[in-house]
Amino acid sequence: MDGAERVRAYYRAIDGDEYGTLTRLLAGGFVHRRPDMTIEGRKEFVSFMKIDRPDRETTHEIESVYLEADTGRLAIEGRLLDADGGEWFRFVDTFEQVESGIKSVRTYTDLGPD
Repeated sequence: MDGAERVRAYYRAIDGDEYGTLTRLLAGGFVHRRPDMTIEGRKEFVSFMKIDRPDRETTHEIESVYLEADTGRLAIEGRLLDADGGEWFRFVDTFEQVESGIKSVRTYTDLGPD
């Protein structure tokens, strides 16, 4: 599985509540940095997605995939849709990958401070 395929599988696993698949896609020592928090650890991230995320009835709509050929780093531009298909927010996720899986994700959103 190449990097872009792995990243697409990452979003499918989150949207489809496929937590075993999500776990297998992530490298040990995984970190997710978001505007509102940092989640350190593969187990902690999967638990957050399964139990603690604000809305589990969402879909990630990927609009663009950017690949830096020299480093293999990927960026995804897209929209997070709610259960009715309405746009919750726009995002850019940057991915650092290693041979064993996704090592880190940094999320940027168009949500401003409260």
